[in-house]
Amino acid sequence: MDTTNKYINNPSYLWFLGGFVEGEGSNSVSVTIHKNFKFGINIQPVFNVSQHKNGLNILYSFKELFEGAGSVVAKSGSPDIFVYTIKGYKQIIKYVLPFLESYVQPFSCKKEEFNIFKEIVIKSSEGKQRHKEDLIYLVKLAYTLQGKGKTRKRELSEILQIIEDKNAYFQIQN
Repeated sequence: MDTTNKYINNPSYLWFLGGFVEGEGSNSVSVTIHKNFKFGINIQPVFNVSQHKNGLNILYSFKELFEGAGSVVAKSGSPDIFVYTIKGYKQIIKYVLPFLESYVQPFSCKKEEFNIFKEIVIKSSEGKQRHKEDLIYLVKLAYTLQGKGKTRKRELSEILQIIEDKNAYFQIQN
């Protein structure tokens, strides 16, 4: 499959991709737990765009636009749906935020969600999640980003309990 896109340098196509993100994209923050994390919790910003296999070239346009960053994979449980995903604040700051600010945000109905996502990304890049109070703040912000019909695996109260005393939490789990 040829994954290069002859339209990637066309400003009109970039506006098309911006509109595509508005409808089929999402900004989220994954919250994972592990006893080896400083406070038992790690947050990671994630940008996704989904599309039926017939539109795979659109997803590969994002990969090309973002200089090869991210990946395109089949969506778990939906073999005909594919997802372009880019994770981590460094790549999101370098590629995703400038694209979203130029081609999505001027017309978006999701401005508040974008501003929350951007704040989490920027504060993460500044190392704020390495301080307990800041991590609590960022996790609370992340929990305000709820996708359509999505719920988190763990309640916010459980995540905050882990941050407050990860040793007690992981002793109970063993």
